[in-house]
Amino acid sequence: MKRRELLDLLFPPGLYCMCCDKIIDKSRPYNLCNECLAEFKWATGRCCIKCGKSLSERNPRDLCFSCAENTHVYNRGYSCSEYGMLEKSVIYKLKYGSETYIADVLGDIIYDRLVSLVRIGEIEELSRAFDVIIPVPSHRGRKLERGYNQAELIAERVSELSGISMRKDIVERTSHTKALRSLTPDARRAQLAGVFAVRSGREQLLEGRKILLVDDIYTTGATIDAVSTVLYAAGAACVDFVSFASGADVVK
Repeated sequence: MKRRELLDLLFPPGLYCMCCDKIIDKSRPYNLCNECLAEFKWATGRCCIKCGKSLSERNPRDLCFSCAENTHVYNRGYSCSEYGMLEKSVIYKLKYGSETYIADVLGDIIYDRLVSLVRIGEIEELSRAFDVIIPVPSHRGRKLERGYNQAELIAERVSELSGISMRKDIVERTSHTKALRSLTPDARRAQLAGVFAVRSGREQLLEGRKILLVDDIYTTGATIDAVSTVLYAAGAACVDFVSFASGADVVK
C-alpha cells in the first residue's frame, strides 16, 4: 500500500472538517463545516491584477502594495484565499501533519477558482490558457523526510480535473534553503538565487509552452520568480501561477 493511501486510511476524507475537525458529512463543500466555510477569507472581491491576492479596502489601486513596489518575473498569478488563521491551519495539517487528503481538497478549490475566472472572461478556457502544469519543487531531502511534496499532490489533482498535463520531472530544487518566513523580499530573492534548475534534456518540453505553476502559499513572490526565471531561460512562452492562499495586502 502506498504511503498516501495509508495516510488516507488514518485520516479519512469527508468525515471531519479539515480546518476545525468537527464531524461533517460528505455533502459539505471542500471538507469544511458551515462555520469554517463562512470564515475562510475567499478571494471573491477585488484582486491584484499581477499576483491575484485580495486587495485591501485601503488600497484604491489595481495592484497590491507589494506588486506596486516590486517587479516580478512571472506573467500573472491567481489565488483562492487570503492566508488567514484558518487557511494556515489547513496548510500546516497538510505540510506537517501528513493529512494528505487535504491536497485533493485544495486542488478542487484551485480548479474551481480557475473555472470561475474562465466564466468571467479573465482567462481563456483552461485547455488553451495552459499547456503544462508544474508544481513548485521541494528539495529531494525534504521530500524524503516528509514523504511527499504538498505542491505536487495539489498539482496532481488540478491536472486530473483540468485535463492539463502535469510534469514533476522538469524543474528541480538543487539545494536546501533556511526558512524564508523572517526574511525581507530582497533577502528571500538572494537566498533563492540559483536554487532551481531545469533538468538536463527537459528544455524541449518547455519551448513555446504556457506554464501554470502550482503552490500552496504565495507571499512575496520570490519563490515563484525564481522558478519562472529558469523556465523562461529554457524557452517557456509564458509562466503564470496559482496558489491556494496568498499573504495579506499590507504596506511593508
